[in-house]
Formats: sequence, structure tokens, C-alpha cells
Amino acid sequence: MEELLTVDDDLIGNIDLMENNDINFKDPKIYIEKINTLKEKLPAILSDFKKSYISHKRNPGNSEYEQAFENIKANLNNIYSQVFTISNEIEANTDDINKKLLTIDILIKKEKERNEILKKRLNIVERNNNKSSELISNYKEMYDSEYLRNWGIFLSIIIALTFISKVYKKPL
Repeated sequence: MEELLTVDDDLIGNIDLMENNDINFKDPKIYIEKINTLKEKLPAILSDFKKSYISHKRNPGNSEYEQAFENIKANLNNIYSQVFTISNEIEANTDDINKKLLTIDILIKKEKERNEILKKRLNIVERNNNKSSELISNYKEMYDSEYLRNWGIFLSIIIALTFISKVYKKPL
């Protein structure tokens, strides 16, 4: 009977990993602020870019216009690199969240298996009706979790596409 109460060492290691791991993620407001800052800067830089491009192309030998054009071009490249960095940070955070959720899911599955084994060993006999309702509730939980996951992925894609379109959309 003492065998029933032993805990899998891997399970303890995973639980310790989850408890010691900071599950605190960056606040999305940080990314929203960064994106809004870039959105505020972009129209002015694009306006300056248009002006300096025209001046640079009309007067190709003028070093002042060429320098202004290169500075504005560097500013655009800087904004592009900031957008790329923000995108990578968001993707890295999403990957971290997914890894942690998968670890939690594995832990839950192990505990459910362990629970089933313990039920069998303790000879808990339930009526067929209770077993089927438990099975139905398990499938409902799986469906709900997958359903929410699919909506989360869908909304993430919509947000990412909206963000990308707003950053690269030409102002009228």
C-alpha cells in the first residue's frame, strides 16, 4: 500500500520547475506602448522621407540633401528594427507560455493517469452511469481547452496581422 503513495521523481522535478520558474510574463501594455510610440513617430518620419527623397533625387550632387536623406533612411531602418524586435519578443513570450502550458498539461495528464490507477487499486466501483458521466466530463474539458486554444491562436493571428498592416500601411 505504501507503493501507492510514492510520487514520481520526474513529476516532483516538473512541479518544482513550474514553481521556481517565474510565470510572470511581460505585461502586454508594454508592447502596446512601444507600438503606439512607433505609430506616432512613423507618419512624421515618412513625411520627412518623402521630402528628402524628392530633394535628393532632384539634386543628386548636393551633399546636404544626401545627408538628410541618409539620416531619414536610417530612422526608417531603426523603426523597422524596433518592429522586428518587438515582434520577436512577442513570439518568444508566446513560445514560453506555450512551453509552460504544455508542461502543465503533461503534469495534469500524469496526475489523471495516477488517479485512475489509484481508483483501480482501491477497488472503487462505480455504476456505469457515473463512469460514463465522468468520461463525458473529461471529453468536455478536453473540448473546452482545445476550443479556447484555437480561439487564442485565431485572435493572436488577427492581432499580429492588424499590427503588421498598421505599421506598413501608407498614410493617406
